[in-house]
Amino acid sequence: MLPMFKHRYRMAIWLAMMAFVASAGDVSYSADFRVTTEIYENASPKPAAKHLILFAGNLTYDLAEIQNRDVTVYDPDRKRVILLDRVAKTRTTINTEDLVRITAQARAAAETSEQQQRLGIAASPENQGPKYSISYGDARYETTTETPSEAEMAVRYGQFVDLASRLNLVHRRGLPPFARMSLSQRIASDGKIPTETTLTIRRGVQVDRFRSSHTFISTLSQQDRQQIDEIGGMLALYKEVPL
Repeated sequence: MLPMFKHRYRMAIWLAMMAFVASAGDVSYSADFRVTTEIYENASPKPAAKHLILFAGNLTYDLAEIQNRDVTVYDPDRKRVILLDRVAKTRTTINTEDLVRITAQARAAAETSEQQQRLGIAASPENQGPKYSISYGDARYETTTETPSEAEMAVRYGQFVDLASRLNLVHRRGLPPFARMSLSQRIASDGKIPTETTLTIRRGVQVDRFRSSHTFISTLSQQDRQQIDEIGGMLALYKEVPL
């Protein structure tokens, strides 16, 4: 490893860890709430994906609803993310410090301004009223926001998006996460939550749009709590397998 890259890599990890600890340290939350996210591709009237995200205590549960197979549990107190597979009845545990480290490695590896621009590392969010946006390369995110009924909802949802984005990088799923993370951090720091997000990707004459709608409800239903109890059983009974 070259000396300059080694220094940049260590500094990137240190800064990422400090930011992560500051935002997701040992904090107790009082508000339980739910978010339903539906993702639409181009002009399709039917969602391509739907997620129910439950925030209960200090835990966050992300349930994929259309395929109804995957559940992801975010546990910041124990510094871990647990991936559950309902069909295979397996669980995989990932240390959140590993997610931070891998993201920092990817960021530090982009040494030139051209690489940073292409990956969205150098992109900065823009804001006009309730609307936020960020652009890089062929991609542009546009988000409409509102002020939540409870201030901590913005903080907790921002932390969830941060970890979910890092997890997507590990799985090599979707676009590089840096621009989305920057946009989400700006929205959360302003005390806002997203109501709709549009991702536009232009490749020559081809334009693809992905629209996500986010519905926040500041309470959990009895059915939500039953699902959380069921997930507790999965955590206890499913076989641990490596990533």
